[in-house]
Amino acid sequence: MERKKKGHIFKQDRARIFKDERSDVYREKKKYKEPTKCPTCGASFIEGRWRWEEVSEQAYKELCPACRRIRDHYPAGTVEISGSFFEEHRKEIMHMIKNLERTESQEHPLERIMEIDTDNGSTLISTTGIHLPRRIGDALNQAYRGELEISYDAETYIRVSWNR
Repeated sequence: MERKKKGHIFKQDRARIFKDERSDVYREKKKYKEPTKCPTCGASFIEGRWRWEEVSEQAYKELCPACRRIRDHYPAGTVEISGSFFEEHRKEIMHMIKNLERTESQEHPLERIMEIDTDNGSTLISTTGIHLPRRIGDALNQAYRGELEISYDAETYIRVSWNR
């Protein structure tokens, strides 16, 4: 049996590296021209990111990824809330969720609630980003405990379920 020398550096076998080709269809491969303003929500693309800043009238016009998701009814995440506790405290919990969305959206314009559907005692919240559902689930669990389940589909979709 041959012994390997100490300090020998092995090169990484590049054939074994897996490149995941899945990507978010709403994440642009190209950069937007600057400044670009979304005609629907008013967010501006400045210095490589979307912000809530005013730009000149001569700015390029293009829908931001969040407005495109809303137009296409294609959420990046969902939060399902159910249970008797939720039914009893619906107004309070929904107020907390709206405040979370307002706070998150002020810093990150692409993180917004698309729609809220109520059906048979459960509520489904669709969002334009993957970070807002996680924040909502964590906030519900921290404030009220309960059963929290979070699942990701690659890096493009998140499902959050909270029940109590």
